[in-house]
This record gives sequence, C-alpha cells and structure tokens, in this order.
Amino acid sequence: MNKKKLAYKIVIAALLVLGYLNYFGDEKKVEKKDEVIETTGAVYDTDGYHIEADKQKDFLKTDETMFEKAKAILNGMTLTGDNALVDAGKNLLLKTNIFGKSLNGWEFETQEAKYNKEKGEVESNVGVKAINKEEGIEISGKNFKSDTKMENVFLSGDVKFKTKNVTLSAEDAKYNDQDKIVNIEGNAFLSGTDFGDGSGILSGDFKGLKYDTKTNLLTTSNSFMMDYNGIKLYGDDLVLNDKTEAFKISKNVYILADGYKINMESITSDGGDNINFNGKIDGTNGIYSFKGNDGVYNKITKKFVVKGDVEGSDTSGGKLLADMAIYSTDTKELELIGDKNIEYTSLENKILTKNLIYLTETGELYLKDGYTYFSEKYESKGQSFFYNKNTGKGYVIKGNIKNLLDNQYASGDRVDFDREEDSYLVQGNAYFEDSDYIFESQKIDYLGKKGYVYLPEKYTLKRRKDKDTFEGLKGEYNLTTEVFKSFGAFKYVGKDNIIEGVNLDFNQKTGIGNVEKDLVAFDKKGETKIVSSTGEFKQNEFVKVKDKLVLTSGDIVANANSADYEIKEGKVFIPGEITFEDTVKKSSGKMYNGVYQTDKKILTGENFTGKDMKNALKSDIIKYFTNEGNIILEKNAEIKDEKSTIKGNQLEYNKNTEIAKSPKPFVIKYNEYDIYGQNGTLDKKTSHLTGKDVLIKSKLNEEFKGDSVDGTLDNMNLDFIGNVSGRIYQDGVPVNFKGDFVRAYFKKDNDGKNRIQRVEIRKNAVIEKEGTTLYSDYLEIQPEKKLVFGKDNTKAVLKDKDGTVTTVTSNMMNGNLNTEVIDLVGKVVIVRKSKDKTLNATSTKAKIKNKENLVELRNNVYVDDGESIITADEADYNTKTNKVKARGNVFVDYKANESRNVIDINKVNSGYNKILKK
Repeated sequence: MNKKKLAYKIVIAALLVLGYLNYFGDEKKVEKKDEVIETTGAVYDTDGYHIEADKQKDFLKTDETMFEKAKAILNGMTLTGDNALVDAGKNLLLKTNIFGKSLNGWEFETQEAKYNKEKGEVESNVGVKAINKEEGIEISGKNFKSDTKMENVFLSGDVKFKTKNVTLSAEDAKYNDQDKIVNIEGNAFLSGTDFGDGSGILSGDFKGLKYDTKTNLLTTSNSFMMDYNGIKLYGDDLVLNDKTEAFKISKNVYILADGYKINMESITSDGGDNINFNGKIDGTNGIYSFKGNDGVYNKITKKFVVKGDVEGSDTSGGKLLADMAIYSTDTKELELIGDKNIEYTSLENKILTKNLIYLTETGELYLKDGYTYFSEKYESKGQSFFYNKNTGKGYVIKGNIKNLLDNQYASGDRVDFDREEDSYLVQGNAYFEDSDYIFESQKIDYLGKKGYVYLPEKYTLKRRKDKDTFEGLKGEYNLTTEVFKSFGAFKYVGKDNIIEGVNLDFNQKTGIGNVEKDLVAFDKKGETKIVSSTGEFKQNEFVKVKDKLVLTSGDIVANANSADYEIKEGKVFIPGEITFEDTVKKSSGKMYNGVYQTDKKILTGENFTGKDMKNALKSDIIKYFTNEGNIILEKNAEIKDEKSTIKGNQLEYNKNTEIAKSPKPFVIKYNEYDIYGQNGTLDKKTSHLTGKDVLIKSKLNEEFKGDSVDGTLDNMNLDFIGNVSGRIYQDGVPVNFKGDFVRAYFKKDNDGKNRIQRVEIRKNAVIEKEGTTLYSDYLEIQPEKKLVFGKDNTKAVLKDKDGTVTTVTSNMMNGNLNTEVIDLVGKVVIVRKSKDKTLNATSTKAKIKNKENLVELRNNVYVDDGESIITADEADYNTKTNKVKARGNVFVDYKANESRNVIDINKVNSGYNKILKK
C-alpha cells in the first residue's frame, strides 16, 4: 500500500474516533463544516489516472478532487494545466494553460479541456491548437475531440490547418493516425502564404481537402480556386506536395489574370522555380485573345511564357503570329519572340520582327533584333524600335521611319521622334528628308512644331526641287521663314555653279544667299573659280562680287575690283581694269571691261596688252580661251618677239603650242623680210610658216609670191605653191621667176642676215633676166654663185637688142647667169629668128655663150639656116655674124632654091654634096 492510501486510512480512522467522542461526549451544539482535505506535493492514482500536482483538494461531500499545477497521465497521453478536477464520475477537467502530448508525437494547447472517462476522449470547446512537430503540422480550431492516443483527432469551428508552406482555414478537420491523413472538410480557404522561398503569395478557396502527412500531399477532387500573386488558378483536381512544393492542377483548368481567362489541360510544378501550363493554351479578355502549345510561369522572374505556334487576335481584326510570348506579372511586360519573324497585322498596320516587347501599363512598345513596321501613316525598318503610345514619343536604333502623310523620312544609328511635336532627333549617320529637303549629318534635330531644324555638326542639305546642295560645319534652318543659316565654312553646289565661303544666310524663298566672308564661286565643272572677301548669290542665276575679285581658270589668275557672274548665261561680267597671269606659262596681261565665259573658258576684253616669256601682245579686242591657252586678238592685233612681229585684224595665238594663226590678212616682219598674206599660220617655236596668197619682200627689194607658202622662217627655207612668182637681184640686175612651185633656200651671212642661196622652181618654171628667159619643169637658181640649172623640158629664150630671138630646148640646162654661159645636154634644139632669117639647129649637147654671141653645138649636129643644111660632129654658131663653123664629118646641103624642111640623113652621112663652108 502506498503512502497516499495509508494516509487516507489514517485520516478516516481519526474522523471516526472524533465522531464517536463527540457523539458520546457532552451534549454541545455542533456546527457544520466543509469536508475538504488538502494535500501538497500530491500524487493521485485511481482508475487509470496518474496525477501529480503541487496541491490536491479532496471534496468528500461531492467526491471530487481538485489539483493545482497538475500533470495527468492517462492511456498514453500526458496532460498538464494550472487547474484540474476529477469529478465523481472520474472524468478529468482541466483549465488554464492546458498542454497535452500523445505518444505518436501530437501536442495540443488549450485553456480548457475535459477527459470523458467513459468515452476515453479528450474534448475542448474553447479553442485548441494541435501540433505534430515531426510531421510539421499544426491544426487549430474552436472545438477539439481526440482519443488519448490522438489516433483520431477532430476539430471544428474556425479550423486552421498549417504546414510549412500552407495555411488553410476550414470548417472541420479530422486526423487519423493510422493512415496519417488529415481530412479538411467543408469550405476551406488557403490564406496568403509565402510559397517557394518567398517568391509568391498563394491563397485560395477549396471544398474537401486531404493532407497525407506521410507523403506531404495536399489533395482535392472538388472544384477550387487558387490565387497566386493575383493570378487565379481554377481546377477540379489538385495534388500539392507541401514539402517539395510540387503540385498538379487538372480537370477543367483555367486561369484568371489581368482580365484574361486562360484555358489549358493542366498546371504542374516540380517544386522548382517553374510552374508549367500543359496542353494547348488559349486565353482572352474579351478584346484580345491568344493561344499556344504550352506555357510556363517562373516564380522567381514572375514571368508567364507561352510557347509554340503562338497566335493572337483582337476584336478590331488584329492578328499576331509568334513562336513564344512572355508576360511579366510583376512589370506587366509582354514579350514576343520568333525564330524567323513575329508577324502582327491589323486593318491599320503590320509589324514584322524577331522580338516584340509591350509594357501594358505604360503603353510602351519595343521591337528588337530587326523589324519592319507598316501602317497607313508610318513605315519603319531597323534593328530596334521603341514607342510610347501615351506620350507619342519613341526611337529607332539603326533604322528609319517614314511619315507617309507628311512625306517625312528619317534614318540613322538612332532616331528619336515625338509625334505630338512633329520632331525628330537623328544621331549617327543621320539622314532626314521631307517633300522639300534632305538633311545629312551626324546629328539632326528637326523640330516641326517649333519650326526649326538644327544641324550642330558637319552637315549636308539637299533641296529636292532645285536639286542643289549645301555642305557645312553647322547649320540652322527656319521652317517658317525658310531662311537657312550656315555657320563657319560652307559649300553650296547648284545645278550650274558652286559657292564656298564662311557664314551663309540663305533665303529659300528668294533663292538669294549672302556670304559674310571668304566667298569662292565655281562654275558647273569646277574649272573656274571666283574669289572675293564677300558677296551674294542667287541659286542658278548670279553671283555678285562686291569687293576685290580673283578669278582662276586653269592656270590663269585674273584680278579686278568687282564682278557679276550670270550663271544661266555662264558669263562673268568684269567692269574696269582686269589684270591676269598664267602661272605656268609665265604670261600676264591687262584688259578692260571683260567678260569671262565659264563654259567655254573664254575671257574677252578691250584694249589688251600682254606678254609671255617670248612675246609681247596687244589688240583692241581679246578673246582668251584660258583652258586651251588660245588667244584671239582682234583689231590692231600684234604679236611681237625679238625676231618677228605679226600684225593683223585677227590673230590667234596658242600659248601651249606657240602657234600663231591669222584667218585674215596679216603682216609678219621677220628680220629683213616683210611677209604679207591673206591667212596663215606661224609656229613660233619652230618658226614654221604656212599661208595663203603670201607675198614676201626683203629690204633688198627681193620678192616671193604664191598661192600658198610652207616653210621655216628661221632658216628661210620656204616652199611657194601655186602661181608662184618672185624677184631676186644679181649684181643689181633683177632676176624674175615664176612657176607652179618654188622652194627658196636662204643662208645667214656674216651679219646674221638671211641671204637667198638657192631657188627651185617646178612645173611651168620661168626665169627671166634682162633679155634671157629660161623655161623648164624644173629650174634652179643659185644667185650667189650666179648659177642656173634646169631639167625636164628645159627651154631658154634669148633676145638680142636687134630683136633677134634665140630659143633653145634640151633635156638639161646648166648655166651661169653672170657669164651668161649655158650648157645644154640631150636633144638640144636651137631656133634663132631674126627679122629676115630663121636658123634651126639640133645636137646632143650645146653651150650658149651669150656675151660672146656664140653657140657651141656638139655631137650629131644639124644646122638649117634656110639656105643650106649642115650636119657635123661639131659646130660653132656665131649669133652676131650668123656664121657656122662645122667640124668632123661635115656635110653641107645647099637648097638651091628648093625649100626643104627634111634632109636625107643617109645622104649627108655618105658624103653626098660634101662642101666645107667657111
């Protein structure tokens, strides 16, 4: 027997003794007292109870026992509390800070609990929290019922079921320790719980859930809704692994997110970062619809991805084709990706790109990895594109954008645009054009509404209508006033001219530009340059030089005080004095009131004087072909060098070839010769002269004349052709000649003067000296040697003072004009006619000695003096005495009153009538 039972017996015995003594003692009044026994450090055992407490009170009358700070052990369950009561039915009641623990690992806490001994159950209706630490489960509810082993636990009334990742509110919950399953019955609500390491908040509404503590699976086969960060997931079947966070939603699955209802076959997750949306996906918000092969949601990035054959559409007729769509639930960003091209078409526009991003909240659109955009108003193509539909602002990277309605086009490395302001900021390889202009630079700031175009860097401006171009370092264009300003050095290229300078103010309406300084104007080909300190110009019409002028064309530099360049005429009008210089040919000149033709490169002027390294030139009028180096001098023209002077009313001189031409009558004074002609050409480099109707006279009164001349003046070797005539002197006696062709050879004497050396006369050649005239197809005179030579049909006619004419023909003639001795060779025929007598003679050779009045005949001599015929080997005929001396085989035939023109040569040779006439 334990001490507590012994104490109870002792107490009972004492009570009985006291009762007896009172009963049999003096009769006194007995007052009623409570029958309570208090015990400290109590241990109480009865009927399956074992209780330990700091204090025990036994109420004998009611048969109840109360405990303070008690610990009860009953059928495998331990209960502790501040207060406990065992009633008469041996039921255990506990109050305040109740803690219970079963052998299977369950614990619970409450403020009030009752153990029903008959049922063997622990109950509470003031709220209980039950925890299984091993299984990581916490269940709480207003009403609690469990056996002492907590093998069957039932909670109801505001039930909360918690695991590591899940918190559920429900009507009822039941736990069976045998299958380790918690049945959550009735309507259940999954409250906002961090799911997946804080990556998202999960909540939802359920009906009829089961939680398997062995597998950590939360399941339901009833329709439910789960809310994950505002995305509502619907289905009829759920399997959720609370430990791995893996789950599967199936049967009638759909999602509500951002106004969209999205259908799919199932939703699964392996507990990692991704939630998979399986099977064909389609969704709509009533306006926009889409579909794809499957999808995935990443809990970390909070992005929803639809993959494979993605299609989209809207109620206005828009259609979208892509390979992948990515929607960020955090940023509300939609990204579309295509292996080839994403294609979006609507009634108004079309987009082709590989990557499209649309921020649904801000209305921002991004196109990446190359795109093409078409609409009724705009077209664009490039590497990437951005546009905010709310602000109307956007940009293009390495591409272009075209406003079809306003006919504007911009392209560059980056093009920023503002549709509200009608502005474009183009940077890097910048290009902008509208219906009137084309701008090119590294940076273009086009402000349509403000009415300005700023070109802060090196630029090119082209005008479409006028087809001209401005180039410069910095520019500004006022779209309202149409005034363009260029700061610093600039270049204007028009249809017919080029203008350069520093600081330009150009009025597009009037076409007039003012150049502040350093004006330079070029012609169309850029071959003529006009330079001045300042001036103005009008597109394709004129350039006015207001200050000093420097005109450069080829090697020519001209200077003047002012000029008007009439572009359409291609002429530069230069009033007043003009000086010019050829820097290459080292020539210069001066003229007045000039005109320069830029297309023909002709400079004309008045009262011209000039010079080069060899010549001095002057004329009343000059036409200077600067590009060719050709000069035309008109009226009182003169070209003079140290040897010659050319004069005429029109002279043409080329400085490059040094050839002077005269298409009109001219005079050349060359040393001691004056050369006249109707037209001619003189190569001043070689002194080669050609001319028509040329007459050359020397200071010695020598003269050469012909239809044309060709030769060199330096050595005076000249050919005269056609109707040639001339005169030279021999010892003061004139020798005249003529023929179809004459070649004259001159030689410088000791004084350096040209003297005639030889004259060749061809075809119908005639030489006359005093009474002697020579004819031939070729005659040659050597005046210095007094020689004459002829061949081919030569003939000499000698006239005596008495009128007798001697005509001599031969194959060849060689004579001395000084001695007047002529040698004749071949078929010599001499006919001498006096007033009353004619003599005919022939021979193979002959010599005429005119001064000696002697003709010497040699070989096969035949003489007919009218009275007789003489044949001989030799004969000398004295023209003065008319006597013939014959020698060698001489035959004489007297005519004896017969007139015979032909002799019988056989008879002469045979010696018939041989007579020697002395």
